[in-house]
Amino acid sequence: MFVCGYHFPASEGNNVSFEKVIEKVKDGIDASGKTVTLTSETREGVKIDEITVPEGTFAHTAFVDYYTNTEMPSKDEFKMIYYTNKYQISEISKSVDGDATKDLCKKLDDMNLYRVKVA
Repeated sequence: MFVCGYHFPASEGNNVSFEKVIEKVKDGIDASGKTVTLTSETREGVKIDEITVPEGTFAHTAFVDYYTNTEMPSKDEFKMIYYTNKYQISEISKSVDGDATKDLCKKLDDMNLYRVKVA
């Protein structure tokens, strides 16, 4: 099972605890002082919104981790985030970040494409 890009034993099935995922995401990543910007767009490439992820939240750390550890071509310093990853980050963030990322998570649950930039 892969959650937020990390492999977990098949014996855990779909029941990987959020605590285990959070621990793996935070391990080795220093997200402090970094700015995370998400840009949403339609399938046709029309920009819809630009969102800054609140620092100190799980979502912030997870996007820094994703940006740092994902090897893919970038467009203007942005990296595309896959649907599965954004849904997983959203679900965990809803649980642990509460109101700090409530509006962000609502947006991440849509079908639009998202690009991540970390500065």
